[in-house]
Amino acid sequence: MKRLTHLFSFLMAMLVLSQCDPSISERTADSGQADFSSYVAVGNSLTAGYSDNALHREGQINSFPNILAGQMQQAGGGEFLQPLVNPGVGSNAEGEARLVLQVTTGPDGSPTLSPAPAAESGQDIFSRQQTGPFHNVGVPGARSFHLVAEGYGNTEAGEGNYNPFFARFKSDPMATVLGDALMAEPTFFTLWAGNNDVLGYATAGGTGQGLEEMGDPAQVSDNDITPVNVFEGSIEALAGTLAGEGALGAVLSIPDVTTIPFFNTVPWDGLALTAEQAQMLRAGYEAEGVPEQLIPDFQEGANGFVIEDGDAPAGFRMAEQGEHILLSVPQDSLQPLPEGAGWGSSTPIPDQYTLTAEQAGNVRLATDTFNDILEGAASQLGLVFVDVNPELEAAAQEGVVYDAILLTTEFVEGGVFSLDGIHLTPRGAAMVTNMVIEEINETYGATVSPVNVSAYEGVRFP
Repeated sequence: MKRLTHLFSFLMAMLVLSQCDPSISERTADSGQADFSSYVAVGNSLTAGYSDNALHREGQINSFPNILAGQMQQAGGGEFLQPLVNPGVGSNAEGEARLVLQVTTGPDGSPTLSPAPAAESGQDIFSRQQTGPFHNVGVPGARSFHLVAEGYGNTEAGEGNYNPFFARFKSDPMATVLGDALMAEPTFFTLWAGNNDVLGYATAGGTGQGLEEMGDPAQVSDNDITPVNVFEGSIEALAGTLAGEGALGAVLSIPDVTTIPFFNTVPWDGLALTAEQAQMLRAGYEAEGVPEQLIPDFQEGANGFVIEDGDAPAGFRMAEQGEHILLSVPQDSLQPLPEGAGWGSSTPIPDQYTLTAEQAGNVRLATDTFNDILEGAASQLGLVFVDVNPELEAAAQEGVVYDAILLTTEFVEGGVFSLDGIHLTPRGAAMVTNMVIEEINETYGATVSPVNVSAYEGVRFP
């Protein structure tokens, strides 16, 4: 009888299980119409796994393409090779180590946590030439047109005339990033390009050229927004060539960078004054001969920082709501005299550290224009278009919840962005991976399991 009782219990359990609707994570993973046997990721630093202001092995391993490839392997995905650097503190193009949180001494002498380089200098990640083909050909610093430019990694062009991140794994001195991607014979691809076509203008404080309809890539400076015709031609070449080989794929949108921590951590109205300090500042500007009507209206309480503005009658003015003080501004310079340089109060913050409302509008206009081009290319070629902006905007507004963890775009504590305020943490990369998986499953009838976002780290605390 005891044996029969056990058998009955087992059968009941099987019956209950058979009546449950399997979630996607419980179903057998399948690629649907797609073929993941050779997945190739093309893009810039967001694809390469650059984070904390450097390319380092930990970031590469936690890049969104590598996480995605791991999930695809449950549905017929093949090996995913990346041009990994050796373990260590990594390096940026200037030879600086990645940032980590360290205990430092704050302006008032008390200990505080702040980002600082993990070492005096970065590790040598550029001298070792790696041999592909690789499945992740993300190149930090690359704009759309760089990905189709011959010789982009050619060291013989001389310092400053090539990209050192591509030089370390290019197949040939005159190779293109796109050409090297094709060497892996992609059956599926992701294309996340265009961020740097806008970002350079924004991080330079809008000091370059805004959106232009026509232009020559040879004339585009690091601080300019890429002209529309150059961007459109590059995306057509990239997506068209990759899809022309018979591969399906996903095209990701450009994030609205004005919502990320780099542009929102230092508040525009972060100048807190007492009534006495406000009076002293007004007196100081008057003593410098500034006409009364042009002296900033300092008041007790929160004030907009004083910023340079070539269009203002005095060449400076107070910042207003909707304007941004960049994270790159030297924090000690914001301290009042004599402890600091008095930037933002007695001295205007230089133009390259601010983004005015007009300049922020230029950034959003370019982002919207380029995203329309990306979505159009995806639609025309039957590719998935993954718009990352609704989720990132929700994270910026009220936060989003993944696996019982609240993610926001708040600097350090939000969990999405790394210590440079621009690039993703492993947890942010996992969040993007799930956005891509959701669209792939819906469009191509695949059943790729999402990743457990909580299994990935945000900013690491000491």
